[in-house]
Amino acid sequence: MRFRPDILIAVLAAGALLATSAPAKDPEMGSRTRQLLLKKALGSGSLADELSRNRRRWEAMTPEQRRALRDRFLAFVGKDPARQADLIRAFEAFQKLTPQQQEQYRRRAVWLKKVVASLTPEQREALKKLTPDERARKLLELKAALSRPGPTTRPTTTSAPAEPE
Repeated sequence: MRFRPDILIAVLAAGALLATSAPAKDPEMGSRTRQLLLKKALGSGSLADELSRNRRRWEAMTPEQRRALRDRFLAFVGKDPARQADLIRAFEAFQKLTPQQQEQYRRRAVWLKKVVASLTPEQREALKKLTPDERARKLLELKAALSRPGPTTRPTTTSAPAEPE
C-alpha cells in the first residue's frame, strides 16, 4: 500500500477539529457523535468528497509545496492540544474574514516579518519582554523608521568632460 499523505492530513485535521469540539459524554455514543460532528464540520459534503478534494489539491502541489505542508503539519501535530485548539480557532476566525480583511492581515504579516527580521537577537528578546500594547507601539515605530527614506548610498556617475571642438 502506497503512503497517502493527503488522506493522513485529512484524517488528522478532522481529528484535530473534532478534538476541539464538545466530547461525547457516553463512550458508546462517541463514534456516532464524532461522525455527526465531522459531517457538520465538513458542511454539505461527505468525508469521501473532502478526501477527494484534498487528494486533488495534494497532487496539484509542487514537491516544495508538499514538503512545506508536511513540515507545517508535523509542527502542528507536535504542539500540545491546547495550542492546537488555539491555532484551529485562529484559522476559523481568519476564514470568517472578508477577502479584503484577509489581504490586509496578510500585508500586516509581511511587514511584521520584515520588521522583526531587521532586529538583532537582543532586540527581539527585549521585544518579547514588552507588554502586548508596548510591543505593538514599538513595532509600529520600527516600521515607520524602516519606511523612512534614508540617505542614498548608490554611487553617482559622472560624465566624461566634453571634448573641445
